[in-house]
Amino acid sequence: MNVSDRLKKAHIAIMNHKKFCAFSGILACGKVLIVDSVPTAATNGWDVRYNPKFIEEHMATDPELRFLVLHEATHKAYRHLSVWRAIHKENAHLANVAADHFVNLHLQDTDNNDGFIRMPKVGIMPNPKYRGWSVQMIYNDLKSSGQTGDGDGGIDEHDWDGAVDGEAEQVQADEIQRAIRQGEILRRKLAGKGSGSGDGVFDSLLAPKIDWKQALREFVTETCSARDESSWRRPNRRFLGMGMYMPSMEGTTMNELVVGFDTSGSVFNSPEMDRFASELRTIVEDVKPNKVHVIYWGSSVVGHQTFEDGQFAVQLLKPTGGGGTDGAVLFDYLRSNRINPQAIVQLTDGYVGDWGRSDWPTLWGVTSHLRAPFGTTIQIEV
Repeated sequence: MNVSDRLKKAHIAIMNHKKFCAFSGILACGKVLIVDSVPTAATNGWDVRYNPKFIEEHMATDPELRFLVLHEATHKAYRHLSVWRAIHKENAHLANVAADHFVNLHLQDTDNNDGFIRMPKVGIMPNPKYRGWSVQMIYNDLKSSGQTGDGDGGIDEHDWDGAVDGEAEQVQADEIQRAIRQGEILRRKLAGKGSGSGDGVFDSLLAPKIDWKQALREFVTETCSARDESSWRRPNRRFLGMGMYMPSMEGTTMNELVVGFDTSGSVFNSPEMDRFASELRTIVEDVKPNKVHVIYWGSSVVGHQTFEDGQFAVQLLKPTGGGGTDGAVLFDYLRSNRINPQAIVQLTDGYVGDWGRSDWPTLWGVTSHLRAPFGTTIQIEV
């Protein structure tokens, strides 16, 4: 049987498996190519390429080949080449190693010693301590341990340069999400009655999204709200009776918060704007910053309102926009005008072109499935 036939056989076996059939939709996304241009196997997050010689030499058994096929499919399902683009730019090889630890542990746990798949002798042998960790957490641990990743041979290549971005990335992301849901429907059907979501392969991807309103408030509160600092200006009364002069703790309030509103054509006068304004009011009420900068931006900064000492009110907002989009303009504007907030909340649909560079703690509230390459990104349900 040649490599092409073996790959087809592997796909069919996966689609008929009671658990791994959850990958069926993902396997149908993109093309499968047999080429000599890659040394092992490779994916750009959509298409998958296999080197026939590599398969002949290292995938002698069907379980090993199924492992390789599912390895590439897992990268696609979790959109590793889009989500972790930032750490790849920092250390490409270490990012690859971290992603492979995640994938291989995920596959081992899904198989649960059933024997349907078997890890080949090549590739990253995953560290059990990383079970349940994200790729970012694994990467951080590898980096803090002084590891460079040199000498770690992966089972595949990660074609970061071939991964799409912008609107094409969103199209792929939406298709992958649909594929995951279709695969889960098939898995439940094959598993029979009583198969709940807790038995799924992609529970973390299908679970309800984070409560973005709570996450938004927690970020601002933890980053910017009143913090205790010691002060010798007033003695701590608890210790005066013991003849000890100790400092008291005083709260320091948040000075400046910047909230960036994406008012480009795709957002302006949409339900997103109403949601953004509602949450801004809650944030201001919870955190009580001394000063709030509300900055409207598209391809440039088109409006700037400043509210001080409790003057903020939703009805005073004056959004303007409707043009193009450039996510870098707000950060450039802050630097140019020497505005130095304690944190930034960016509210956008994610179609920003250039995400820019922030010098401050930044939380992105995004209404699409796109993720910012820095800061914290949460999905906003509209």
